[in-house]
Amino acid sequence: MPVVFRYYPLPDHCKNAPGYRRKGMSERELRKRLERQGWTVWRGALINILRRDELYPNVRRKYEILKELLQDHHPHHFELLEYYCAVHHGLPDFLCFRNKEFLFVECKLGHEQLLPGQKICIQKLQKLGFKVEVHKLVQDCTKTRLALVDLEEGEKIVIEKQLRLTKKLMKV
Repeated sequence: MPVVFRYYPLPDHCKNAPGYRRKGMSERELRKRLERQGWTVWRGALINILRRDELYPNVRRKYEILKELLQDHHPHHFELLEYYCAVHHGLPDFLCFRNKEFLFVECKLGHEQLLPGQKICIQKLQKLGFKVEVHKLVQDCTKTRLALVDLEEGEKIVIEKQLRLTKKLMKV
């Protein structure tokens, strides 16, 4: 089953960031984008956090809401997601919810590739009926904006490209 890859241009304030500032940049920027689009966003790697004894009350409340939503819309899947998180270590960066729909989002910066564990986990999530996408922050020279990628074969089908008018064409 192919996975949707969405490519977003790197924001101007991120283009010349030094190496130490690039760590976590894709997650920060793409989380802001998802929240602006109306998604409620949770960190996928923290799905097991309710098992901890000491936890900030606000964090506990937020992940209890996630657990309730999953149990309402996908009964019995919460425990399976906890298992995937603990065993496969490939659960996508974000678990999002909007309008009775769940979306798992893996964030990547430019050239970063999916790890084998991430590919396995994405395929398992798709088999459970979840929508999974990979969002990438890319340089302006990357023209692809939307593509379908077959994780097993590595085949990429470009659905949408960025089209720009050059300055020469605009003067005509």
